This record gives sequence, structure tokens and C-alpha cells, in this order.
Amino acid sequence: MKARFNQWFPVRTGEYGLVLTLGFILFANYAAMGITKVISVSGFLSQVKDHYILLVWAVDMVLLVLATGIQSLIVDRFDRVKLVAGVLLIFFALYAILPFAFFTKFIPLSISYTLIYLLNDQQWRFFPVIFWILVSDIYDPGTGRRVMPVIGVFAFLGTIVGLGIAALDARLNFGPPKLLLLNASIFFLAFLLCRMGLRKVKIGVSTNTQVSMKESLNEGWEFIKTVPAFAYLALGMLATGSVMTILLYDTLSDAKLNLGAGFQSFYANYNLLIAIVSIFIQSLSAEIIERVSLKRSFFVQPLMMTFSTILNFFIPGYVSSAFSQGVARVTYDTVDLSARKAFQALVPNEKRGRVSMFIDSYLPSAGTILGSLLTFGVISAGLAFGFPRDEYALVYLGLGIAIALVAVFSAFKVYKTYEQSLLSWQLKRRTRAASVLDKLDFGKDDD
Repeated sequence: MKARFNQWFPVRTGEYGLVLTLGFILFANYAAMGITKVISVSGFLSQVKDHYILLVWAVDMVLLVLATGIQSLIVDRFDRVKLVAGVLLIFFALYAILPFAFFTKFIPLSISYTLIYLLNDQQWRFFPVIFWILVSDIYDPGTGRRVMPVIGVFAFLGTIVGLGIAALDARLNFGPPKLLLLNASIFFLAFLLCRMGLRKVKIGVSTNTQVSMKESLNEGWEFIKTVPAFAYLALGMLATGSVMTILLYDTLSDAKLNLGAGFQSFYANYNLLIAIVSIFIQSLSAEIIERVSLKRSFFVQPLMMTFSTILNFFIPGYVSSAFSQGVARVTYDTVDLSARKAFQALVPNEKRGRVSMFIDSYLPSAGTILGSLLTFGVISAGLAFGFPRDEYALVYLGLGIAIALVAVFSAFKVYKTYEQSLLSWQLKRRTRAASVLDKLDFGKDDD
């Protein structure tokens, strides 16, 4: 029994306090996101034609790229504990202000729901990046490989709580203002915990504080270009962002068409199921990566994503599209995330933030923009020429299959260049301490 518990929860004596503190902060972020994710999407789709959400996604990603540019400038300059606390405080303030958008007649409901969606998605992309950079700084690579999946489980627990509240809202109709104020309260509690629970954590800050934004971005990009495995991983993230966007749109469009007023309840329960399955897969992520090795673990998500897109192409309907998107999302948020974070832990501290920004934010965002515009273009052309929905849907899903194959190719190249990349001078500082990455402890207690 003890061995089984240690396998599922490989935290050792003296580590519980910090792990639980970090876990609750992550829990708070994802609980708030779970609430607003459902109400923003269902609210927006109730006000406008469904394919216009693709333009919202594209604009959202442009805003995110701009925000990430600022983030990449400060992430390696300031104390990351204070940075995380500051972001929590900003989200608290924004969620406390947003309810007023529903109390004025001058702001259309479509705009109010768009604002909620934009904040939710910035939160989804922005906060995890700086949070996981902080975690990578706190733990050495070996310990991080063991405790990161445990901390990651709290994201799914928070998502379950948030989606559960959103599902209740579909029945009891609490209303957006009350839910937004609840989010503000959640973020304020997370801010207090961050200030108190992480006050003893000390992390070194880069002494190079006079780097411009352009120089900061160039430095991160130069690192990626000169380490082959990171370059191919970057290409894979670009392709993944595009395919995941296509799959998500097809799910939302099919569900809205078939379910009508029952969409919010479906969407909340659907995301709830994804979160529950993700908890189970996340608990196995460390063992999966150990068994297949880190360099092979980058195949998991692209292969599952390709399979899902092909399935969606040949089997129409919201059940098939929901299953396909769910499988791709679960593997992206569990095994793939853990593998990426483990690999990024080898990047020197003074560069890790900027490299993580490209891998986890810039490139998926660019992929989302590409996928959104391609899909919107296909749908607009289909409507203009009077093609049936089923026909133009096959066109954008076909594009999704082609792009998914690019992600598989990228994973293959990561595998082929893995050992060569570990010898790069860019990773020298981290690999000296870590030795060979595949030999690091994945959670088996060897005391």
C-alpha cells in the first residue's frame, strides 16, 4: 500500500509544505479559469455566429503575443516569487472590475463575454508559464521530474471545481457578475498564500537587467535555434497550436448545432470529464516518461493528435469531435507538458524564462492564429460558394491532418537530435549537474 501511494504521490518528507503551497496556487488559477471558460464561450456563442469565435481566438493570440513580449522582458529580471504574486494580484483586480460590464447598457453582451474570454485565455497561457518557471527554479531537475506531476494534479483538481460551479450555473443561473466576483476572491486568497507560503523561497535573479525587449526575444530565439532538439520542439508546438484550434472549433460548432440551449451544460460536463481523465493520466505521467524515455515521450501527443484528427475526419458529429479534441487535449496537458517542463529544466536559469516563453506561449499562440485564420477562411469560402457545412468541415479537418503530421515529424527529429542537443554548450551548466537526463530519478524511492 505504501509503495503504491509513493508511486502515485512521490513526495518525500520535508517536501509536503512547499508542494501543497504551490499546488494550491495552481489550483486557484485553474478553478477560476474553469468557471469563466464555460460562461464566456457559451455566452459568446449565444450572441453571434459560431465561426466568429475564430476571429476572437486570433485577436486573443495577438494580444497574448504582445503580453508575452513584456513578460519575456521581466521574467528573468525579477524575483519570480514576487512576479507570481504580482500576477495573482492583477488578476484579482481585473475580475473585481469586470462585473461592471454587465451593469451598464453601453456595453453589448457580446462584448462583455468577449472580454471575459480574452481574460480567461490570457490567464490560461500567461500564468502557467511563469508558474512553471518558478517551480523549475525551486527544484533541481531530478526532484522536479518527481514532484512536477504531483503539483500538476492540482491544476486538474481546480479545473474540476471550476467546471462543477459552471455546470451548476447552467442549472441555477447564478449569473456572470457573481461568478466573476467569486474568481476575484479566489485570486486574492491565492495571492495571500503566495506571499505567506513562499516567503522563505530565495531564487537568484539574472544580473543582466539592461536587456531590451528585442534583445531579450533574440536571446531566447537564438537559444532555440542553436539547440536542435529545441528547434524541432518549437516547430512541433507551432503545429500543435494549429491542430488543437481546428479540433476545438469543430467540437464547439458541432455541439452548438446539435444541442442548442443545452450547450452550456454539455460544455461544462465535457470539460469536467476531460479534467477527471487528465488527473488519472497526470498521475501516470512520470512513469510513462520513465518507461518510454524522455526523448520518446515527445511522440505521445503528436501521434494521439493525428489519430484524433483522422477519426474526426471520417466520423462526423459532436460526439466524435468531442472525443477527438478531448484525447488531444488530455495528452497535451499531461504527458506532453511534463516532458516539456522536464526538458526545459536543463536550460540555464538566466535563459529558461525566455526559452519557455517561446516554447509554451509564442509558438502555440502563433499556431492558434494560423489555425483560426485557415479555418475561418475555409468556412467563409464555403459559405460564399454555398457549400454544405459537412463539405467545408472536411476541408479544414484535412488541413488539420496535414499539420498534425508535421508535429509527428518534429517529434521524430527531437528524438534523433536528443543526444546531440545534450552536448550543446547552451545546456552545459545544467547538464553538468544533471548528468544524462534519461538517468534522472522519476519518482522511485531509492532511499
